[in-house]
Amino acid sequence: MLNLFPNMKYQPWYALGELVDNAIQSYIANRDSLRDAEGADYRLRIEIEVDRVSDTITVRDNAAGIASADWQRAFRVADPPSDNSGLSQFGVGMKAACCWFAKRWSVRSSALGETEGRAVVFDVPMIVETRDETLEVITESHAASVHFTEVRMEMLYRKPQTRTISKIHAYLGGIYRQFLRNGDVVITFNGDAIEYVEPAVLTAPLWSDPEGEMHTWRHEVNLRLDSGRRVLGFVGIREKGATASAGLALFYRNKVVTGAGEETYRPREIFGASNDFRSQRLFGELHMDDFNVTYTKDALVWYDEEDDFLEALRAELEGGPWPVLRQAKEYRSRRVEKTPQKTASDLLESVASSFAASRGPEQDQTEPPLPTSIEVEFPKVDALPDQPFTDEVVSANRSMTIQRHGTTWHVDFELTADEANSNWLDVREDMSDPRAIQLKVNQAHPFMRAYCELPGTELEPVYRVAIALGIGQALARQGGATMPSLVVHATNELLRTYLSRKAV
Repeated sequence: MLNLFPNMKYQPWYALGELVDNAIQSYIANRDSLRDAEGADYRLRIEIEVDRVSDTITVRDNAAGIASADWQRAFRVADPPSDNSGLSQFGVGMKAACCWFAKRWSVRSSALGETEGRAVVFDVPMIVETRDETLEVITESHAASVHFTEVRMEMLYRKPQTRTISKIHAYLGGIYRQFLRNGDVVITFNGDAIEYVEPAVLTAPLWSDPEGEMHTWRHEVNLRLDSGRRVLGFVGIREKGATASAGLALFYRNKVVTGAGEETYRPREIFGASNDFRSQRLFGELHMDDFNVTYTKDALVWYDEEDDFLEALRAELEGGPWPVLRQAKEYRSRRVEKTPQKTASDLLESVASSFAASRGPEQDQTEPPLPTSIEVEFPKVDALPDQPFTDEVVSANRSMTIQRHGTTWHVDFELTADEANSNWLDVREDMSDPRAIQLKVNQAHPFMRAYCELPGTELEPVYRVAIALGIGQALARQGGATMPSLVVHATNELLRTYLSRKAV
């Protein structure tokens, strides 16, 4: 068994979590005695240290220690504690985690109220080779008030690298958030306190009534499945979307077993596809204590009820006067989320590069030029004046030259975010240079807000269409059209009204 553990499918944060579980369970079981000994201000402290120089991992705690009556059982594989209603459940965790991390590991502990501490060393390759199932126990004298456990792993199979160390810090905060919230438990990693940052919940009116009542979008969940198993918790909408950390956290006995860190639980039945706003806005915490967990405590045992659970949860979140799923999908913040500067610049660079690649003598110049006059019937309306450009904040701009039928066009293209401008696209033609135009696409326009802020939306085609419209207007004017700007004006109006609205 010990020789199999290094080949388990573990994650470092869940392996370390086995040792954290033992400390927390010791604290919970002996809380009153610990406070009697240390005072009312006593807090459980768990220190995790990864030393990449000496190739060691050490986990220490000031819980009640391993009592002499539990000493032999604690080191036998799959010998659970007499009370397995807490986090220490299967009698496997410490052995599996330490053997997964290291060839050699040791435990040193002193139990509260006992005057003799103990230590033992596991040299796993030696144990496997000799088949010797006995271990030498080293004893040492301590005052009865001394209580701690220290686990030290060396000769590591897996040496946490920089990125893994960063992820361990983040994941442990997510996994043990419930214990960290009340301040009774303090966990440090390489000297830094582990914390969990609570996401802010959206407070906003219903998506279909922007001027309506403000509502805090947190829905309390209380489900009972056909099997009788109960699910308690909440699902809410984040104030600010975050694709990496949105999702559900599933708890078992106050520990997150599914959905910590970047491995959040995002079933398609609730969150939709990856380009759905729900996938970056929904979050929640659900306590699943009526289920069970795998012996590695990193996944639920569903008993073939996951589909039933998701169906019941979806019905719960779709109903009532404040439907959470529809709000997460349809709501648009009044504050414009501008395209990040680098993203916008890269996008315009891509457009410009594609035009630059098409230049040269090999370009087909045999197409006939536009006719000198075009007969078009325009509606009987007054000419719409060009809307002057405003002093909006510019996200990015790019100047480019475009070859068409042997003619060089000079195009200045800007991405803007201007709430005061009602246009999606502004086109300004330079009357002194008929081959020069200025284009601006407004990210704050309702059409962009409704369809182009979606996660994963490909924006480059939108901007290419804008360039085509702008150059098309200039070509139409040169071809004899009397009011070519009507096309862009009508496009702006349609996109602002009918074409930016989604069905309720």
